Amino acid sequence: MQELMTLVRRGLGWIIALGIVGGIAGGVLAQTTAPTYTATSMAYVRVAVDPEEGVTGYSYASTVADSATDGYLPVITSPAVAQEVIDELGLTETPAEVASWITATRVTESPAIEIQVAAPTRDKAISVADAVVAQASDNLEALTGDDSPVSLTLLSSAQVGSVAQAPSLLRYVAAGVVGGLMVGLIVAFVRVSARPRSRAAQSASSVPDRTPASDAASRQEA
Repeated sequence: MQELMTLVRRGLGWIIALGIVGGIAGGVLAQTTAPTYTATSMAYVRVAVDPEEGVTGYSYASTVADSATDGYLPVITSPAVAQEVIDELGLTETPAEVASWITATRVTESPAIEIQVAAPTRDKAISVADAVVAQASDNLEALTGDDSPVSLTLLSSAQVGSVAQAPSLLRYVAAGVVGGLMVGLIVAFVRVSARPRSRAAQSASSVPDRTPASDAASRQEA
């Protein structure tokens, strides 16, 4: 610990300077990188049940919902649904681009699906995260028929959730500072380690040459 404190004291200038440089570099990188906004919505697979069927009906509905939830995942992220979202919102991107924004993940052991949309603007991320739910439900209904008891319902709108932005300026600056400090420590260590070798070399060069010839000359003079 004492050696580390000595290293820090001797190389403090380098450590501080490189930490500042790293923070500035991180900030510049964050400002020049195109931002991505991620919004999250939650959908729920609902199965219509006739109350008169009682427990049997609800048990059947649970089984259908379980299998239908996994079936909805590729539908939500498909270019076909993305095209419907584009038409609804008036987007200018291609279906492949919009589909690449969307990620659908089933919530463990439930008929709920978490939908995340990473888009170039905050408004697009929120709008697509909500619109994809309705369009996926309509798309599957068109395939299975109007009498299908299964539908996808918006459980939690992206409008009420937080929107994450990447890259984060604060995180990039912090990472740059940490990286700069680490480089500063390495530079300080190298400089401190080089000093004893330099001093040893200087001491060796200042010692008189004690060769046999010089010893004989000394005795003659005596």
